Amino acid sequence: MAQHRVTKLNNAYTRAREQQGQFNRSYRTQVHLRRAALIGGVFMIITLILGFQLWSAHRQLNRVDAQISTAQTTLKHKQAQNAKLSKQNRLLKDPTYLQELLREKYNFAKKGEIIYNFVK
Repeated sequence: MAQHRVTKLNNAYTRAREQQGQFNRSYRTQVHLRRAALIGGVFMIITLILGFQLWSAHRQLNRVDAQISTAQTTLKHKQAQNAKLSKQNRLLKDPTYLQELLREKYNFAKKGEIIYNFVK
């Protein structure tokens, strides 16, 4: 193997260059750490903003789902009521049913009929 015959100089210039190199390395490390902290802070702020928006949208979606559920319940109730009223409307057009209703509810009678009311 070949021996290395080159030795490092130990004079004021080389010591100053070495010290400057160490300063540059520490300065770069500080700059990199500051940049990393800044980037991490910006990332955290963006994450918090987007997280808040996501949470707000989720709350709003739940609120809308509740409104839809309430509206569907109301719709079913109104449809049932509409069906009942349609049936009653059809029955009121039937002369036999109308005559029965008038006799029962309003105590109407045909000519010559006598109505008896019994007390229970």
